[in-house]
Amino acid sequence: MNFRKNIVLGLIGALAASAAFNAYAVDEKVTYKIHDVSPVKEDNEVTACNFSVTFYNRTPQIVSDLSLDFSWLDEIVEEKIKEEKKEPVLNDAGKESGYSGKSKTEQYTSKKISTNLSVPPLPPAKQISLKATIKTDRCFLLLDKPILKVNSCKYGAEKNVDRTAGVCNNLFAFISPESGEYYTEFKPITYDEQKKEMEEKQKSEQNELDTLYNNAVASVKRISQTLDTMQ
Repeated sequence: MNFRKNIVLGLIGALAASAAFNAYAVDEKVTYKIHDVSPVKEDNEVTACNFSVTFYNRTPQIVSDLSLDFSWLDEIVEEKIKEEKKEPVLNDAGKESGYSGKSKTEQYTSKKISTNLSVPPLPPAKQISLKATIKTDRCFLLLDKPILKVNSCKYGAEKNVDRTAGVCNNLFAFISPESGEYYTEFKPITYDEQKKEMEEKQKSEQNELDTLYNNAVASVKRISQTLDTMQ
């Protein structure tokens, strides 16, 4: 009985350790979500799409010098282009002699839409919300998971930290609207609010240092005056 009990407890412990490891692995990511997608119209025609991206740094290091490419693939357009390129070509005898390899759709419509974002420094356990615009009339694509490419990135505060894109290639985790984290993970604070909060904190810390310095100077002055009266 004790033998079976030990086996069960061992399995429970292993599963708990595995769950803890997986949670830790997920936590040390920069999660991001795309929200507030809205069309931009000119003469009642959609010419672009506005959207917001919120990043939340769940790693122990600051992430900076960050340049990202966001792309979305229109699978319907992609399939249409493939079908058109497979259309048979007839020779003078009216027989198929191959495929056209050409697509009319590809001439006026891209199968992929993309844009670039430069992200301000993102300290640990902080978030940044950025607004962006992409020139397309297919705003619905922005509701799907983007293809993310890291152009440049610095992970950590040291001067000798790698600034190449490779160091951050696996750092980002997309949170979709289908996930509960989409509605609970991120705090409602903008980058400007965060910047103001950091500036106020720095000002408060500086005032505290000034007070400590002034108190120390006053204390030294009192000691000096006391020594003078003893001579």
